Amino acid sequence: MIALGLLPVLGAGLGMGVLHAFDPDHMVTMSSLGARPDARGATTRFALSWALGHGGILVLAALALLLFQLPMPGALPAGAERLVGIILIAAGGSLALALWRGAAEERRPSALRSKTPFLIGMVHGTAGSAAALALLPVGLLSPVQGLVYVLVFSGGVLLGMIGFGQGFDRISALIARRGRAIEQALRGCLATLAIGMGSYWLWSA
Repeated sequence: MIALGLLPVLGAGLGMGVLHAFDPDHMVTMSSLGARPDARGATTRFALSWALGHGGILVLAALALLLFQLPMPGALPAGAERLVGIILIAAGGSLALALWRGAAEERRPSALRSKTPFLIGMVHGTAGSAAALALLPVGLLSPVQGLVYVLVFSGGVLLGMIGFGQGFDRISALIARRGRAIEQALRGCLATLAIGMGSYWLWSA
């Protein structure tokens, strides 16, 4: 049974998880994937896959720390931060290329692209802020409590990201009703934002 004194810690972990889902790099990356013409309405599904990858890698890292006293290698978060920049550029470039080619609206994402959010979530899960928010409190708790904390934090990330995905899909549907020109212009702006943010991310990493 979880001690009552731990409940505020878990509540804080849940709240930080929800807020973490709305980090700018997360939102821009997932928006770029969901804005592709061949991924209409798929952002919620992508968000779920992303959150599972993000939470899964954190749970593995927590188990390694709690059971074997193996901390995450110091170079891994830094490398993941650089990879986040590359992912942002790739997501924005992929969206720009799809718009330039005029990909058919009715096409569905390929099997490979459908797995991409899960892998991106794993990268984001090993980047600096996620590791700090989820794993630093673990060292102050018992193994069971630490694992519960990481699970609750990851549950918060899942809730936040699914909420973001549903909101993005609904807004996209509303914009689509306004006309194709407006929709394409906004998609182009999003692609530019992703490429610009990714370039800055790499430069500042």
